Amino acid sequence: MMDKKSLDISLIQEDKSDLTFFNIDEEESNETLKALKQSYVTTNYKEETILNLQNTLNSSLNDTSKELKIQSYKNYNEALNLASRNYITTATEIIEKALELNPKDVDILNLRGLLKLLKCDFSKSFESFYTAMCYGNNELSRKYVDILSSDEFKVFLGRYNHSIRFINEDLNQESIHILNNIIEEDPNLIEPYVILTLLYDKIGNLKKKEYYLNILEQVDKDNPLLENKIHNKDEETEIVEKKTKKKINIIPYAIAGILAIGMVVYHISNKNKIEHLNAQLNKKNEKIENIDQQLSEASEKLEETNQELDKTNQQLDEAKKQEMLVASEVDLYQKAVELKASKNYADAITYFKKVIEYGKTKKYIAESIYQVAFLSEKTKNYDQAIKYYKKYINTYTKDDQYYDDAFYQLGMLYYENGDLENAKKTFYGMKSEVPDSMYNNSKVKEILSN
Repeated sequence: MMDKKSLDISLIQEDKSDLTFFNIDEEESNETLKALKQSYVTTNYKEETILNLQNTLNSSLNDTSKELKIQSYKNYNEALNLASRNYITTATEIIEKALELNPKDVDILNLRGLLKLLKCDFSKSFESFYTAMCYGNNELSRKYVDILSSDEFKVFLGRYNHSIRFINEDLNQESIHILNNIIEEDPNLIEPYVILTLLYDKIGNLKKKEYYLNILEQVDKDNPLLENKIHNKDEETEIVEKKTKKKINIIPYAIAGILAIGMVVYHISNKNKIEHLNAQLNKKNEKIENIDQQLSEASEKLEETNQELDKTNQQLDEAKKQEMLVASEVDLYQKAVELKASKNYADAITYFKKVIEYGKTKKYIAESIYQVAFLSEKTKNYDQAIKYYKKYINTYTKDDQYYDDAFYQLGMLYYENGDLENAKKTFYGMKSEVPDSMYNNSKVKEILSN
């Protein structure tokens, strides 16, 4: 938990020399890393220098500098308070203001890094922690620099990027699968909920959209996407009010019509005739009201019937889906395996695809993706084979069963079809991702040497 800052101006110490403002280990053996640290801090130093030069137009440098720090501390405390109550969007905006005023403050940089990380702005998060580590070499910033530069985070970032790429390629279910895994691993990240909300809105699944929107409201209470939720509620209210007003406004027009008829009759006939006509009008109005009431009751019954039918259809659909879900985990997979064993590859592919679509268990889904690719290659449907080999590689990691198999099969498929460039790219990727794979054999070396 990060602490609030004291706003006592007497406790603020001015830097005597900005020439030694950053903390770079002169014994750093990696010259590239050392230069990178210096470039991060020098950029901030340049911005602060410009800010100080601008402020000297109005007051002395020392007074202005203290006032700016006090204001930055206020902004920092406010951002910290908002973040603790899950108002992450506003907290992020306010911490940016604090950083503009006081770009060398380690606490401000660390809080910005944490908020940017929650927002999945990974490059800005790394920049903040890295700069904070250069200034103060503190435990928190070093911890997150190590995390964000680790091999594990590289794998995570690859999966996250694939989820975005899949959406652009209309592979929506694949993206949903990865994002749900990410949420399961780290439910505090905000952007997966934003993406899933928008994705389900795109494909028309309003129930799922509302589900993720409600979770988003818990983790980031002032996310811009929630404004649409409020706006939609306001629109619904406005529509109801307009309909109500229209119904109410019918009555004065009806009364005016009856009065007009009465005035015409008055000029045509005498009082008795008027009374007789009024009596007839009243009877007709009563009949009309009865008919309207009957129509209204019939409409209500019809609407109730339609709602019951919709509910029944929905229950049937859900029952079918549930049946398919149960089947996809066991029966569909076993059926696909039996069809493959009997060399009925076309039907086997169909059942494996059903497992991919309706399955929930990673084991069955991953196996089915690889089998669709493998059997598609056997049936000479090379485009589909390439698609599903790539899908396996982009969805899973080197710890999964068929990861290097998929790499090798994809590379050989490219090679055998005369696409040497993509074959090389694939094998280079395999050597990078799975250097110890048994598939890094003499044949692969021969292809790479061409």
